[in-house]
Amino acid sequence: RLLVQLEETERHFDDFWTIHLSRLRKCLELRRFEHEFRELQGNFDRHLKTVSDMTEIGETVDRCNQLLRESKDYSQLCCVDIERAEQVISTGQRLIGSKGCISSCPKEVVQPKCDELSRVCELVNDRILKRIDTLAKARELMERVEKANQWCARGIELLATQRIEKCSVSAEIAEQSLQEIQDYLATAAEFDLSSPREFKNEIVGSSTLETKALVSQVLQRMDDVQLMCDKRMTTLKKLTLKPPRPVQTVTPEPAVPLQPPGGAPHPMFRTRRSYNKIESFSTRPISIEGPPDSGISISSDTIIANSDSDLNLQSQTDSDERKLKRGHVLAELLETERIYVAEMGSILKGYRDEMLSEEMSCLVPPGLQGKSDILFGNLHELYTFHNEIFLKDLENCISTTELVALCFVQRRDTFFRLYSYYCQNIPRSERLRETLVDTHLFLQECQKKLGHKLPLAAYLLKPVQRITKYQLLLKDLLKFSDTGTCSRELQKALDCMLVVLKCVNDSMHQIAITGFPADLSQQGELLLQDSFQVWTESKKDLRLRLKTQNRHIFLYQKAMLFCKQGSKTGHNKSTYQFKHWLQMSQIGLTESVRGDSRRFEVWLQGRQEVHTIQAGTIEIKNKWVTEIKRVLLNQLEELKGEKIKQYGLNHKSLRHTASWDLPPTIHNASIHALSVDQQANASGIATLSQDVISRIPHMNDEGIMNVAGISSSSSEHDNQEANAWSSDYSNSEDEFTTVEDSVVPGHKFISLADYCAIGNSEVTMKESDVVELLKVGCAGWWFVKVIATGLEGWAPAAYLEPSNRKNSRLRSARSQDKLNDN
Repeated sequence: RLLVQLEETERHFDDFWTIHLSRLRKCLELRRFEHEFRELQGNFDRHLKTVSDMTEIGETVDRCNQLLRESKDYSQLCCVDIERAEQVISTGQRLIGSKGCISSCPKEVVQPKCDELSRVCELVNDRILKRIDTLAKARELMERVEKANQWCARGIELLATQRIEKCSVSAEIAEQSLQEIQDYLATAAEFDLSSPREFKNEIVGSSTLETKALVSQVLQRMDDVQLMCDKRMTTLKKLTLKPPRPVQTVTPEPAVPLQPPGGAPHPMFRTRRSYNKIESFSTRPISIEGPPDSGISISSDTIIANSDSDLNLQSQTDSDERKLKRGHVLAELLETERIYVAEMGSILKGYRDEMLSEEMSCLVPPGLQGKSDILFGNLHELYTFHNEIFLKDLENCISTTELVALCFVQRRDTFFRLYSYYCQNIPRSERLRETLVDTHLFLQECQKKLGHKLPLAAYLLKPVQRITKYQLLLKDLLKFSDTGTCSRELQKALDCMLVVLKCVNDSMHQIAITGFPADLSQQGELLLQDSFQVWTESKKDLRLRLKTQNRHIFLYQKAMLFCKQGSKTGHNKSTYQFKHWLQMSQIGLTESVRGDSRRFEVWLQGRQEVHTIQAGTIEIKNKWVTEIKRVLLNQLEELKGEKIKQYGLNHKSLRHTASWDLPPTIHNASIHALSVDQQANASGIATLSQDVISRIPHMNDEGIMNVAGISSSSSEHDNQEANAWSSDYSNSEDEFTTVEDSVVPGHKFISLADYCAIGNSEVTMKESDVVELLKVGCAGWWFVKVIATGLEGWAPAAYLEPSNRKNSRLRSARSQDKLNDN
């Protein structure tokens, strides 16, 4: 009995473990199913986001083909996950239908996941197919547009090659030209349509919002070509008419002699001269006969116009065509401006006003509350300016091209101020939008109310697109305008908008600079910015920097910044990490460097630090060298010129008093330094820095713009090499030795009298203030630092005296006062 009981127990245990193992396996399969479901769900979410971001459809056939290939490749990638999802769905159905799976795999757990996978797979597949279909239609449209452009180009070439003067002489040539135009118009069969007008209807029907502007431009061009062809055909048909040729005798005017005093010329010459004098259409038939035996008979019905009238006719035709095209461009400018204003108004009303309304406040996400100024920037100011000012200006002046150009010139500063701020705010707006989801209920509801097909981000780029569109329209107007006042005004307007674009672009780059220790706004105007290869050599660091460094350099009026270009992963925007900077008042320039014509050098005093810079092209190098030379020359002119006049007028007596202690040789040397400096500038040397303006500029054989240093004797050549800008200077500079030895940067001086600064670059001093000399300028101006206040700036040297000579200086001044009294 015990054995039977033991066997029964063993059998129960075997059955239990068998059932338990089966349940564990089913549970493991369920967990694997759930794991794969979550993984596929994440993959499909990414697929949907990627497909939603594929909004570009291309503007050329090649671009459409490239986008189509990319979409098909991505479709293959999505098919892998779709096939995997089908396997997971099959596994889920098997888990639901298996025996013994009721407790481990309930249907209410597995079935919803299977249904969700099926729905997402179908959605992704539909989106991909729709994307491919859209691109296929876009490619077909671009092919039609390309054919239309080629058709227009052939038409313009045909009209240009036909010589209207030959058609005027020969009816056969006119008929041939007419047949050529008719054959050309018959080539509309290339569009698989019967006429260009039918093609127009077809192309308009297949255009989208993204391609509407391109299609409108092509259709306008086709209309222009069609119109020119119709005009030419009308002219040629008139020339092909052959009226009867009556012969009448021309009765001369009584007051005109029948022949010149010298006798009648040969009949043939008379015929040719009379033929050349015909200048307009004849009002009645005239016969001009040659010699009886020549068989020549020319009548006015075959001579329609001479070469001068033909040229006038052709010129008039070209002028009419340019006027027509100019009218189309002006109409496009006004129409697109109205659309632009309407779109900005809809964005402000449909999004910003909704954010501030109480009805939608419950739907506004917390991240957007109180941040409309960040999201939209100064879009409201742009809308006000265009709606209330610029659009009205265009509407009032649209009939006169010169006034339209004047609108852009007068509003240039407003364009720069508004669009510069808006473009600088774009990164902040993008970062804010990235914290949200475009499908958020609030944004989705606003977009639905407006009926927009594109999300908010696409409309916030409209101002950037518009400011770049203006210069394109102005270029078209300039191309279709006659030379003269109209052309000059349009060129001014185009130059203004190009400057605005450059300033806006520079401001976008400028805000991307990170890590700069000083204030960028204090460095003056941004003049140039570009990427270079840089090699750096420093005497402080004996190791040469032979490694090539890629640097993006910003040239300001007062500084040159060396930055390393990087890219933010999150925003895909270029950033510039600050690495080094040079003050423009401390640099020298070498225009040409051996080894490569694209290189130039900037260096500090005594070549303590040398930066060899290689541009991408020789044009970029020349542009930078020219601009740096201009900045350095302006620094020189700032110290000379007006300041010399003010110094001579306002401080003549004090300057005269100060010169009593100077030896005659030193005083003459100062005058000689100024005269030599002026001669150097007159000879074309235009590059100096404020750090060495007191020295004489010199250009050596290698094209290096340097300034001669000063040494007390030729035996001090080594010390001179370390402190001077260049060792290449003439013997005539030896007379400056005494002055330079007594005036050394770092020495302390005392102010002899109160001095009030004139301009931002000067410094105010009070009597007996102790100052430190930082550098020596020209014409008696020093750059000093007031010890008491810490302020730095330019001051007249006549106001300053070395601290160890104060007493003797005061005694000399008193003695001079007594002499003046006597």
